[in-house]
Amino acid sequence: MLFHRALGRELDKLAVAVVDNRRPMLSLMRAMLAAIGTGPIDTYESPTEAIDEMSRSVPDLVIAAASMQPLTGPALVRRMRRASSDALCFVPAMIMSPHAKPTIVEDALRAGAHQVLVLPTSASTLYRRLDWLLNDDRPFELRGEHYVVAGMEERLSLSFQRPIYVPSEPCFPLAASMPDEEPVLALHLAQKARVARN
Repeated sequence: MLFHRALGRELDKLAVAVVDNRRPMLSLMRAMLAAIGTGPIDTYESPTEAIDEMSRSVPDLVIAAASMQPLTGPALVRRMRRASSDALCFVPAMIMSPHAKPTIVEDALRAGAHQVLVLPTSASTLYRRLDWLLNDDRPFELRGEHYVVAGMEERLSLSFQRPIYVPSEPCFPLAASMPDEEPVLALHLAQKARVARN
């Protein structure tokens, strides 16, 4: 089976590429990644430049903004997932967005991203997301000319709304597409209902 490049890798060896047209966001993400102890961090303001550079020096993880020019984050991931992209097609990707709208989440996941990170975020939330990713053993499967995360299309095609993870710390934002955290959502909603009744 074809697994993503970061599976089982140590955090301090994880080479990360961050792609965003906004320089302040690149600086912020670099600071958070350095604070949690990842390996080398490369930042790119241009998604097209990022594709060229990453093809030559393949990272272990790509974190890309959803809204960019001339390529959106999902479009960048689709280009990475081409079967002709060699090692780059197996690099896990995380899309970051200030919105958790279903259309944004679905577009990112259908493009081949592993997660959607909702902004603003914190170093501790990012650390948990990376830890989850390093243990995510869902394989890739080839659909036409592109690789996608196995089972993702079936999950997205379900008619009911997918769960959204609500962290226990009230200051943290929502984080979408965390399949192993559905019980946390149910517990959180039950607690809210009890508080509302009292």
